[in-house]
Amino acid sequence: MNFRNQLTLLFTGLTTVVLIFMGIIIYFFAEQYTRRQFFQRLMDRGVISAQMYLERDELSAASMQNVQRKYFQSLAHETLTIYDRNRVPKVAPGSSVLTVPARVFDEIDRKKQAEFWQEERQVVGLWYEDNQGNFYILVSAVDVTGTSKLRNLQEILLTTVLVGMAVMAAAGHFFARKVLQPIVSIVQEVNKIRASNLHLRVQERESRDEIGNLISTFNQMLERLETSFYMQKSFISNASHELRNPLTAIRGELEVTLMKDRSPEEYKQSLETLQKETGRLEKLTSDLILLAQTGFDEQAVRQDQVRIDEVLLEVKTDLNHQLPQNQLHLDFSDLPAQAELVIVSGNRNLLQIAVRNVLENASKFSEHQRVDVKLTCQDRQVAVQVQDSGIGIPAQEITRVLEPFYRAQNARSRSGTGIGLAMTEKIMRLHGSTIKIDSSLQKGTTVTLLLPIAK
Repeated sequence: MNFRNQLTLLFTGLTTVVLIFMGIIIYFFAEQYTRRQFFQRLMDRGVISAQMYLERDELSAASMQNVQRKYFQSLAHETLTIYDRNRVPKVAPGSSVLTVPARVFDEIDRKKQAEFWQEERQVVGLWYEDNQGNFYILVSAVDVTGTSKLRNLQEILLTTVLVGMAVMAAAGHFFARKVLQPIVSIVQEVNKIRASNLHLRVQERESRDEIGNLISTFNQMLERLETSFYMQKSFISNASHELRNPLTAIRGELEVTLMKDRSPEEYKQSLETLQKETGRLEKLTSDLILLAQTGFDEQAVRQDQVRIDEVLLEVKTDLNHQLPQNQLHLDFSDLPAQAELVIVSGNRNLLQIAVRNVLENASKFSEHQRVDVKLTCQDRQVAVQVQDSGIGIPAQEITRVLEPFYRAQNARSRSGTGIGLAMTEKIMRLHGSTIKIDSSLQKGTTVTLLLPIAK
């Protein structure tokens, strides 16, 4: 059963339950009112009957005529029974014996009146005091008119429920189709989207209701998927190209070397070339593995308390050991007095990789000239600012240098894989942090890493 039919049945069922409940309430109060009214009429009949038979000699002709006029308005299957105070039936013209249990007389003694049922009959009893003595007056009748009205009310209510069910089923089907029409349209539009046309989007709605929010969220997901597909496609293409270059160079060098016997100096030169290309291949493979590792979900990364100033010192020491010509200058002059303000939550190794990539790039593209690294604390964030005076990045390519394997036009003559900044950006996102890049051609580049202080 589809959702539209389920919604229709649910709507119809709820409406039917409400109609039945309202019908029961209406019938209940109508019945109570009808029975209560008839008991009151029987009570009036009892008083009139007592006056008719017991006070005939005490009433004037006009009063007697008025009593007779009321008495002659008889009820269906009406019976009248008069008992004396000893609970013995008193024979009177037009009276009949109505047998009742002793508890009814007891109730009349206590309350001076009583109301009860005998099968379909309604019976009232009352205590009547007269100069001839005290009597029990018992009157019973069948409320044919009231029962007929209640039966008619039952039929009306039942018909109303049945008609209401039919109307609500039709209305529910119509409104369910109306409500689900936007979802049907969304499904039709989504079915048109494939991996080959991820640029398509679901048409936005003017109203910002739940459907509008759903469309907006789905389009945002498509944006992320399109970016992910593009990045994956670019990653595979560039990774294949980058891996092929050193492998081709190694293969070519080996083929040329093996074509004929060579001198020891030529073999040494060939081995140095192979060593260089092998190192390049090793570096590229290592970067690819690290780039894949930084794709872990944030929940999977072990969260440690890491001091950023210590990370900078460790990375600087390591880089100076590898390349003594590096000129990395750390500036801790603006550090806060509280040590906890430079502590962040994250993975120490990944943060070292992110900082190392930025410092390596700054030193490499500035020809190992001075690189200033400043650590500050601002707005509950630790800021690592790396400034160099290198070749800079063209303005139109600043946002693209964060893509895996992408290298700016003016940087392609230098060695590298184009993975470093992309890896750093992923590590920053993994830690809920951001990376900002400001650059001017031939003037230098400033890279700022902003990390939230540990709570």
